[in-house]
Amino acid sequence: MNTQLIVGGYIFFVLAGIALWLYSRRDSSPVANVAAMIDRIMHHRTTRVAIMLAWWWVGWHFLVNVVHR
Repeated sequence: MNTQLIVGGYIFFVLAGIALWLYSRRDSSPVANVAAMIDRIMHHRTTRVAIMLAWWWVGWHFLVNVVHR
């Protein structure tokens, strides 16, 4: 029962994400699409630097650590 609940939750979130993505693709949709959100996020230099540092941190902690083990 517990495994079925977890798998059902993952399936629900995947289907909800697909539905939201399809809803945002309509012309009259009040929900922004992914390209518009990324354009808005990348508008400021501070957020571009923060995203670059976040990706560097992820790479350092998950990729470099694996090489040195």
